[in-house]
Amino acid sequence: MKQLQKGFSLVELLVVVAIIGVLAGVGIVGYQSYTDSAKSRVAIANYNSVKRFIETELTLLNNQIQTTSGAINAYDTNCAGSTTKFDNTANNAANNLGAFLQGIVCYFATDGYGNVFKNPYATDGASQVVYNGSATTKGTINIRLITAAEVTAGTAAGATISAGQADAATVTADGDFIVTYYGTAGTESTTGDEKGKVFTLQ
Repeated sequence: MKQLQKGFSLVELLVVVAIIGVLAGVGIVGYQSYTDSAKSRVAIANYNSVKRFIETELTLLNNQIQTTSGAINAYDTNCAGSTTKFDNTANNAANNLGAFLQGIVCYFATDGYGNVFKNPYATDGASQVVYNGSATTKGTINIRLITAAEVTAGTAAGATISAGQADAATVTADGDFIVTYYGTAGTESTTGDEKGKVFTLQ
């Protein structure tokens, strides 16, 4: 006598598929939250690294421990063509504030000569560090000049701004600038670890 083997019913299969769907949905939401958190941590860690790098370079240059930067090349038309180290004593157009700031950007650029910092939020693998950027994505680190309006307001990106800090890129001595972080697309953060920091190249 043949015994009939009983399989799963259609209803049982549908219940299993529904349970798998619910578990997958919860897993995807959890994974998305995890990846967003990881991107944020990487972006802010890079921001802090850039600020520390600038502090170190300025300590060496401003105190004349070294007169030529050991890490930063003076910017010259593009990152690949910037091969001469920034000379803080030259006080000429090739070694002005703009050449220093863009040299820092080239150090961290995807086509630069130092440590590459890609923006974890950028889908195109763009560099995280920019110079005087205006159309910026979340996670961007903007090394820029201070505006006259910010001097009037006394603040920029949460940092205190004093009179006389709105310098042009062409200044060759005592140039002030700010490094800011974009916590959201198009908006500089103003608080906590993400607030801006003002620096002076003497």
